[in-house]
Amino acid sequence: MKYYGVVYDVGLRFTPDALSVEPFDPDLVAHDMQVIANDLHANAVRIEGEDIDRLAFAARAAHAAGLAVFFNPWKMNVSTREATDYFREAGNAAEALRQEGIELVFVAGCELTIFGEGIYPGSSFAERGMWLGAQLAAAGQRDHPQDLPGSLRATAAPLNAALGSFAEAIRSNFNGPVTYSAGAWEDVDWGMFDMVGVDYYRRGQAADEYVAGLDYFRRNDKPVVVMEVGCCTYEGAAARGDGGFMILQGTNPDGSGIWEGGVTPIRSEREQGDYLDEQLELLSRTDIAGVFVFCFSFPALRTGEGAKDLDMACFSLVKTFAHDDPRSRLLPPWEAKEAFHRVARVFESAR
Repeated sequence: MKYYGVVYDVGLRFTPDALSVEPFDPDLVAHDMQVIANDLHANAVRIEGEDIDRLAFAARAAHAAGLAVFFNPWKMNVSTREATDYFREAGNAAEALRQEGIELVFVAGCELTIFGEGIYPGSSFAERGMWLGAQLAAAGQRDHPQDLPGSLRATAAPLNAALGSFAEAIRSNFNGPVTYSAGAWEDVDWGMFDMVGVDYYRRGQAADEYVAGLDYFRRNDKPVVVMEVGCCTYEGAAARGDGGFMILQGTNPDGSGIWEGGVTPIRSEREQGDYLDEQLELLSRTDIAGVFVFCFSFPALRTGEGAKDLDMACFSLVKTFAHDDPRSRLLPPWEAKEAFHRVARVFESAR
């Protein structure tokens, strides 16, 4: 396996009014990249975010730490035309970084069907995600391209038309390799990319079924990279895979979570660590070219006591301290979870 790393967020607009990382702290980013390289023992990082200047700063910090960079500009909830213009601009920035000597793979967005406009019905990520969930439920939760119901197969043409416009815009300025971070349910024409990238979570499948599912993506005769794998931090999260975050349905005025069914989950760093241990071990048996654990930190969901421990609904390897905790003003304002140390041991062995 050539790449083993972690996803690093520099700010995405999951909601229209706020970025997931605010404020952006260059000192913290530089610190985190050193931790990813030296303590987590990764050799690559997938940097995702909307602001191109933030992405470029983080890419240079990652390079300084000795990490390969998967450069992932990502503008959510916009039309294909707006996204195409955005990727053309980002391609220019990525080429400047490549000319500086940074080992860089361009990632042309992520899970466009639910995070972009115009392919699935719905005016928001939540609405499009609910529509997807309903289609998969009707199909028995099978989410591989070869198993999709007709309602989802019909979206392949507009999806690939959009991705084709992205790839063309990126390559008008960027001369390095290009991939995309696909949902496992997206039927992508990988001929337009240099490597196959898929977010590959496990949701209760048997181990052999989970591994065998990668065969579909290998058939393209291109390197396959698992762009995301991970688990939230509560009892029962492993079986929910990438849907684990949905247990948190909002927050109350006092900062406590509005938890699914009105029941606060039980924090379990061990469950998250066990899940990642097993998934990384299973993936290491395959011939994939890389894997990225989702994700390093997610300060939008901070740790706390009881129902205020929003970090339970988070995939991050570190927990960020609450704003009213004095430790939130330190560098770093986070503490490693058990999963951080589990992943570090796996990556150290890979090295």
